[in-house]
Amino acid sequence: MKYKFTIKQNVFYYFSFLGNMFHIFRTIPKRKFGISVMIRVKNEEDFIALSLKSLNGFADEVVIIDNGSTDNTYKEIEEVKNRLDYKLIIKYNESSDICRISNEALSLTSYKWIFRWDGDFIAHTSGERDIRKLREYLFSLNQNNFYLIYPLTISFAGDLFHVQKNRELHSENYIHTYHTSLKYVKRGKFEVLKVPLFYKIKRVNTIHFIHIGTAKSLERLIYRFFWLHWLRENNEGKYSSIDTFIKKELKEKWNSRDIDSVAKDIFKDEIISELRKYEIDEFGDYPQFMLPLLKNPSYKIIYQNGQPFTRNDL
Repeated sequence: MKYKFTIKQNVFYYFSFLGNMFHIFRTIPKRKFGISVMIRVKNEEDFIALSLKSLNGFADEVVIIDNGSTDNTYKEIEEVKNRLDYKLIIKYNESSDICRISNEALSLTSYKWIFRWDGDFIAHTSGERDIRKLREYLFSLNQNNFYLIYPLTISFAGDLFHVQKNRELHSENYIHTYHTSLKYVKRGKFEVLKVPLFYKIKRVNTIHFIHIGTAKSLERLIYRFFWLHWLRENNEGKYSSIDTFIKKELKEKWNSRDIDSVAKDIFKDEIISELRKYEIDEFGDYPQFMLPLLKNPSYKIIYQNGQPFTRNDL
């Protein structure tokens, strides 16, 4: 399956080849040659250990900003850190401003190449998709230039055996070289990296890592759902916390129903109805670090009359 970039993405892609002509007037920042990975985490206990271990052989350092985890995220990191072959930096920032967190993570990196990673990304560590081949590709590029890299990934939906119809693949500007003017800014309800026009955009069509996506607990998914709406409506700091916002939403839009029943309805409406099976022949094998998860999965989609109907925890 080939990922279809949007018209806007294609315009920026082709324009970057023209804008990149002016990179010769820019000085390459003096940074160590290697790869910094930056991760913003909050309650990622389920996958953070596997995610970090899968970066061995790829990253030279990993910067983690913990945004106030209340689960065992830190414990999982502590238990795995002695098995990592890169430098690990851990900081804490409970700000509700995602741009502030991202910019802090960016400021703590020290290498030329920077990869914005998520705590539920897991890299391939063998075969043609081995993430170390991505490292080799980045290092093969002209190091006297500036790059914005769009790698390809696949996101799971509902459980580890399904993906979302028509949104199976995803590509975003996760990787870039460093420049002093780089900054995360808010656009709509998301944060985006503001990149100078002289950066050259490159696309990587091999899937070197996967995204666990919505193959998570209802609690994690419902907080993500409300968090996105909170970011959109909280520009003036009207709601002191995500929990305050959720209480307001439950009262106004769901007639004060409890969050568990609302979570089940949202899951069925937005995820169950849009599922299709993950086909290895189409999407390739799972990363090696994921194989133990497949033997005894926490979540499993249940079928009725040949169609996804519910999940084992609903």
